[in-house]
Amino acid sequence: MRRRITRTLLAAAAAGVTVSTLGFTAAGAANTTVTGTAARTLIAPMPIANTYAAGYQLSGRNFRFIAATLTIPDFTSSSGLFPQEYIQLSNGTLPETGIPGSDEYVRAGIESCTVAQANGSTCTIGTWVSYVEAFNNSLGGPFFVHFFPLSGVAAGDGVFFSVYFDQGGNELHFVISPPSTPSESFKTNAHGPIFNYAAALDDYTNATGVPIAWPLFLESFRINQFLGGAVTTYNGARGSFAGPWLTSMVEATSNGLPFPSGHVRVSPSRLWSDGFTSNGPARPWDAFGVWARV
Repeated sequence: MRRRITRTLLAAAAAGVTVSTLGFTAAGAANTTVTGTAARTLIAPMPIANTYAAGYQLSGRNFRFIAATLTIPDFTSSSGLFPQEYIQLSNGTLPETGIPGSDEYVRAGIESCTVAQANGSTCTIGTWVSYVEAFNNSLGGPFFVHFFPLSGVAAGDGVFFSVYFDQGGNELHFVISPPSTPSESFKTNAHGPIFNYAAALDDYTNATGVPIAWPLFLESFRINQFLGGAVTTYNGARGSFAGPWLTSMVEATSNGLPFPSGHVRVSPSRLWSDGFTSNGPARPWDAFGVWARV
């Protein structure tokens, strides 16, 4: 597998948070603390279960920035329909259109052309597309969508994404950095959101935008990775996928109920440290893989 990982340094005037110790159990995670002057970090003891998404969700603070390098999935599909991979800021848990409690989100990530074409992309079936999207239900749906082609990418290649909410200017800023082409940046009006959730997810949503259950897998395999995760709160506290907030594992099960009531179909690995620099120095617990389970 090729690993042409693009890393981008983004400067932001924010106070630093150092995470030095974090432990996970095999089934989920244990409560831990961040050392030094950082606030307490809480790892949710139970995963958030659903039928269509897997990764990590952060809550308990207001967030203004999230960044990560997302890799192209490590498998092929004859249908051309792959899980969307994205980082996200939102005002509700597991934020998808139609999920109660979340009526606005902003995301950036990778999806198959099959899904992208349904949303107006002119891509070629069988290719990958990177995209940014901002949704606000009070505005009647997505108010900003932009697709950016990913030419020449292969399984395992990394694409860097970042989302920044400029509170003072009431703007959303996006950066996309493919492995072998110049970076692109975009911005749009933010319409005054409050993003009290952040997430990095694989989401099996079909071309019509409806979340569907993950397909049956005959063997376990890694779907993709999230690397160099970086998050910043409204008041400038920084972390990776762990920080001074609640970090929850998200897993897709057969019926949307947590194990053992539901069989785990797709779940993230435990958080680990890859040494990447993103929005400042490298931080521990900034990476994870998403795995299909038998």
